[in-house]
Amino acid sequence: MIKKLTLPLPASELLPHRKTMLLVEKLLSYDQPAGAGTVLAGTKSGSVFAVGDEKGKRALLEEVVLFEMMAQAYACLRGYEDRLAGRPSGMGFLVGVRRFICHRRVGLSEEVRIEVATTNQVDTFFIAGAVVKITLETVAEAELKIWLPPAQE
Repeated sequence: MIKKLTLPLPASELLPHRKTMLLVEKLLSYDQPAGAGTVLAGTKSGSVFAVGDEKGKRALLEEVVLFEMMAQAYACLRGYEDRLAGRPSGMGFLVGVRRFICHRRVGLSEEVRIEVATTNQVDTFFIAGAVVKITLETVAEAELKIWLPPAQE
């Protein structure tokens, strides 16, 4: 049974992550035929994932956190698909990252959009392309390898 879910939808309704570990805010768009969508994420001031810049003047997000943000963005898509089908959101695991490029560091309080799309699937393993943007500027990109365990019957 397909349910009508209106976008944007809070990430907390699509992911099991909570509090400090919930790094994305909402699913903004979803394109089912393309297996793609856009997720909004705002970096939080006082984040445990922030460090000072080289001059110690500006708090920046640790680059490695972008991996998790991209993975959570992809999980939002999968969670939305599950919800549309009337299922609870399934579990997934980031098992690899390739071709990561960070064009610049992300400052705290900057609002980022993450565009993700499935590019390949083999059984329960998925390859997804992810691009992190601030306004129109691409600040990071990567190819994610994700494993979705088979649903429990």
